[in-house]
Amino acid sequence: MNTPTSRRLLPSDLTIRSITSDDQELVDSFIGPERIAEMKDSGFTESDEVTTRQLISLVSAGVLRGWFVTLPGHGALSIQTYAPTGVAGVWSGECVTAPEAATLGFRGVGTACMALAMDALFDDPQVHRLMGYVAVTNTASLRMCERLGFRREGLAREQMPIGDGKRSDAAIMAILRREWEGAATIEKKLIAS
Repeated sequence: MNTPTSRRLLPSDLTIRSITSDDQELVDSFIGPERIAEMKDSGFTESDEVTTRQLISLVSAGVLRGWFVTLPGHGALSIQTYAPTGVAGVWSGECVTAPEAATLGFRGVGTACMALAMDALFDDPQVHRLMGYVAVTNTASLRMCERLGFRREGLAREQMPIGDGKRSDAAIMAILRREWEGAATIEKKLIAS
């Protein structure tokens, strides 16, 4: 429900909490097999099921960072997971919005949720850069990244599996620690736009 009268969701409307060992059912609702099948055009595939089963133990062990961003009175709107890439200080992330988020009457759910998670991630001084691949067919995610200050650094050809043996090119999107303005500044810009 994205109508002209819908209100923009802001980071200050939300809260963030770490993923815990009690969250497997909630994790499954965001990125379980059925949900992955629904999102195949965005680059999620059945191979992500392994990560889903291991997510909580990887977050608990400190290998991954993971949060749920919640809307008070409603519950979790987004799951945010981030992993080191193997290069010191460079992290990659995934964010998935709750399936029912579109029915709440808010615009900008992904932007508001990811802004809070980026504050949490960049709170660690060892995180220098956040990057990710976004399917070129996923225009909403590309716009969200641009609103958050990411830069398009290149194109990875046939990077994203999109189901039925097909692949999509992906934009390489990245932001440096020094470029991150913070959720409060992003919120001011969203209000002004």
